[in-house]
Amino acid sequence: MAEESVFSVFGPEMAKSQAAAIRAQAKALAVDYETISGYKKVVDDLLTKLGNSEASDKKLAHTTLPEGTLGTGFAEAVDLFSAYEKVQTELQNLSKGLAGHIEALGLAVRTAGKDFAAVDEETKYRLAAIARQAEAAYVKERDPLVKEQKQKQDEARPHGTEGTGSTAGGDV
Repeated sequence: MAEESVFSVFGPEMAKSQAAAIRAQAKALAVDYETISGYKKVVDDLLTKLGNSEASDKKLAHTTLPEGTLGTGFAEAVDLFSAYEKVQTELQNLSKGLAGHIEALGLAVRTAGKDFAAVDEETKYRLAAIARQAEAAYVKERDPLVKEQKQKQDEARPHGTEGTGSTAGGDV
């Protein structure tokens, strides 16, 4: 039925031309297996390097300082140790997140060109798990894009209207 409407409006030659253009675009999007395989190797190598490096979340977890190493008996030592622990935890989270993203990229490369229905259940589950972990780790307040959008909104708002709660003017 859709073909009939195309034929009646544009004629058969126009429909054939459009079909040929669509096929050409689809061919241009075809995935070259060797290119994808090479890219997957790069991703896998990055993941291996991260896992073997001092930036691995497991190695970071084992390189913590014992409490009291930075001093005892004064508030600054407690504050410094607390800051150290926070940085250490954030580095571990960053390492885990980076490893997850690299793994997801590798899975996406491996399944490129396939229909999602054709992807095995284990891969679907792993991709979903990585997405959930990334969403759970997302902190909106740290997102530079969110900050930039808020700044643009603030700049677009006319001066003197912040906090008034009303945009209407005139006498009531």
